[in-house]
Amino acid sequence: MSPTPQTGASNLVLSFIDNEDSTLINPHHDALVISLLIANCLIKRILIDNGSSTNVIFLSALKEMNIDEAHIHRRSTVLVGFSGEQKFTLGDITLPVYAAGVNLHITFVVLDSPSAYNVILGRPWIHDMRAVPSTFHQVIRFPTAWGVREIKGEQATSRDCYRNTLRAKPATL
Repeated sequence: MSPTPQTGASNLVLSFIDNEDSTLINPHHDALVISLLIANCLIKRILIDNGSSTNVIFLSALKEMNIDEAHIHRRSTVLVGFSGEQKFTLGDITLPVYAAGVNLHITFVVLDSPSAYNVILGRPWIHDMRAVPSTFHQVIRFPTAWGVREIKGEQATSRDCYRNTLRAKPATL
């Protein structure tokens, strides 16, 4: 079992420096989108969202991972979006998530809804990792027993997800 992010990491400093990555397309307002191993499957299009109070996995992603719906603990809850829209979940599922040397079992709510993303990792995962995400720097950093680790964002994927989201919604004004 891998050490948790907290093991031996109490004196580490997480910092960011302006213009530390010259490979970014600037200026930008891109969301932080990464790829991770979840249940031993490489999952792309994962949104890191510190505005989300839960971790979400979309049913279509579970199906692509060949995870049977029977593994979902059926307890429907209501998710309320920032504009007040409501979505009912199918239940929740706990899956192993591997991030740069750290393995954690993470509980996700399962949502059967179209999305440009496969997964949304919210504050529960961010806090469990003791991570600091930076959309400006397009990176998420977290302490581990081996020092500070980071996962770089995938800026082109973020832009594709944004464009796909805009295409899916009819323009209304």
